[in-house]
Amino acid sequence: MNFYRSRWRVLLLLCCGALSADAAAPDLIIWPDSLNPRTVIRNYTVTDCEVVEGCALPGPRRYLTFNTETRNIGDADISLGNPSQNTNFIYALCHRHYHFTDFADYQLVNSAGQTVALGLKAGFCLLDSIRWTNTGPVAARYDCSDQGIQRGWADVYHRDLSCQWVDVTGLPAGIYRLAIEVNPAGRLPERTRTNNLTALSVYIDDACSGPPANDSFTNAVTISNRVETVFGSTGCATEEPGEYNHPGTATTNSVWFRWQASYAGSVVITTEGSTVDTALAAYTGTNVARLTLVRGNDDDGEKETSRVTFTAVSNRVYSIAVAGYKGMAGGVALNINPGGNDFYANALVLSGGSGSISGRNIAARREAGEPNFPGATGTNSVWFCGQVPLSGLLRFDTEGSNFDTLLAIYTGSRITNLVLVAADNDSGTNKTSRLYFQAEAGTNYWVAVDGVNGQSGFYRLNWGSPGPGPRFDAMMTRTDGSKQLELAGAIGDRYRIETAGDLQTWTNWMRLTNLTGRIQFIDPVTNDVRRRFYRAVLVP
Repeated sequence: MNFYRSRWRVLLLLCCGALSADAAAPDLIIWPDSLNPRTVIRNYTVTDCEVVEGCALPGPRRYLTFNTETRNIGDADISLGNPSQNTNFIYALCHRHYHFTDFADYQLVNSAGQTVALGLKAGFCLLDSIRWTNTGPVAARYDCSDQGIQRGWADVYHRDLSCQWVDVTGLPAGIYRLAIEVNPAGRLPERTRTNNLTALSVYIDDACSGPPANDSFTNAVTISNRVETVFGSTGCATEEPGEYNHPGTATTNSVWFRWQASYAGSVVITTEGSTVDTALAAYTGTNVARLTLVRGNDDDGEKETSRVTFTAVSNRVYSIAVAGYKGMAGGVALNINPGGNDFYANALVLSGGSGSISGRNIAARREAGEPNFPGATGTNSVWFCGQVPLSGLLRFDTEGSNFDTLLAIYTGSRITNLVLVAADNDSGTNKTSRLYFQAEAGTNYWVAVDGVNGQSGFYRLNWGSPGPGPRFDAMMTRTDGSKQLELAGAIGDRYRIETAGDLQTWTNWMRLTNLTGRIQFIDPVTNDVRRRFYRAVLVP
C-alpha cells in the first residue's frame, strides 16, 4: 500500500511538471514547535458536519488535537486564487464553503511502529496567518477569497478547528509518535517534498475511572534515577485535605512524585511531552499541609508546559506536584535532568566502557557557536561527555529512541572549537543513528544527540564495544568464473573489504554498508591471484 502510494505521488509530480532547481519555487513544511498536542473529549451527533464529512464518529469520543502551522520556506508564493475557480477545491454542502482536499495527513504510531490512528485535514482557507520571518513581505496578501501562502508567511490551523485531530478513543496509555505530512498527494507545486513530514512524540494517558494511585502525597511515585522521565495523568485526580494551591493554578487536581537528589548541583524539572496544560511545583517536607515551596511554575516550558530549575542538595528528598491548569485532565510527562544537558557546558558525564542513558530533547535548543551537523539540520541537541578506559573501536547508537535522531562525536575544549570525529544520521534501525570510531584512552569526547529538522522525543544513547564482528558465511564460484560472497553482521555496520593472495599482504578493495544483516556481492575478477582470500574489517 505504501509503495503504491509513493508511485502515485511521483506520477502526480510528473503530471504537474518538474520545478527547475534554479527557478523560484515555494516549499512547505510543518513547524514542529507549533503542534501543542492536547487530549479532549467531544460529543458529535449524526447531523454535525464533522460526522457528515467523515472525520468524526457520533457520540462521546476522545481526540488528540494539535495546531498545524504550515510555513512557506521557499522563495516564491503558493497561489491558488479564487477557490470557486480552482478544480482542487470541492464545495462542502454541510460547512457551506470550499474544501481543498489532501491538504494534510495525520498518523499516530505506537512504540512497535504500528499505525493505530489516522486523520486528515481538508483545508478550507489557505491564507497568510502569520509572518514567521522578517525577510518575508511585510503585509499579508492571501485570504479566503484569494488563497495562498506568501514566502516567509505561514497558514495556521488551530487545534479547536474541525477535524484538526486524530481519534484516540480506547488506545492504551503509552508513548506515541504523531506524524503530520503537508501536501501528501503532491497537489501543490513545491521545490521539494522531502521535508513535508514532521513528527513529535506524545504521551497519551488512559481514560480514568477513579483517582490515580499517586493522587495522594503519601503515595507519590518514587523516581530513583538521576535522569529519568516518568508518566502519569491528572484525569480523575483530586484535592486532598491541606493541599496547597500550586503556583500558577487555583485548582489542585495534582499527582505526586518523589525524588531524592544523588548529587549537589543544578536540576531542571519539566513537564514537556504532557498532553495537558500543567502547573508544576517542587517542595520539601513530610506533611502535605506543611510543605516548603522550593520552586513552582506554570508556563515556562514548551507549549504551555512547565519548567523549574533549582540547586539540589545532595540526599535531600523533594516532593513534586503536577496539576492540570484550572483542573484540566490529560497525560503528564515529568522529566528530571541534572543541569539541563541541552547546553554543552552542562553535558552529562558518561562513565565506563559501556552503558546506556535516556531522556528527552523536547525543550532543547541550539546554542550560539554550536557546530552544524554534517548533511542534515538539527535544532534540539542534548550533550554528553566522557573518556574511555581503554583505547579501541567504540560504538555509539541511539537504538530505542522514538524519533529520527542525529548523532555526532567531537573533541575540543569549548562549543566554538569542536572538531568532528564521527557523525551519523540513519545507520540504525527505525531512523536511529549508529557510528563507530577509534577512541583513545584519556581523550575527552563530546557526544551530541539531536533530531532531524526539529524532531524530538524520548532518546536513548547506548555505547560500548562493537560486539561480534562480520563473518563470511558462504563463497561460491559462478558459472562465469566470478565469485559470489555472503557476509553476515549487524545492521548498520560498515565494512572495508580487503583481498590478499597470500594471507599476508592485504589490499583495500571496496566498502559496504550492511542494511539487512546479510549481504551478497560478487567479485567479477576470475583469475587474479591477488584475490584468492577475502576479509571484512569493521570501520567507523
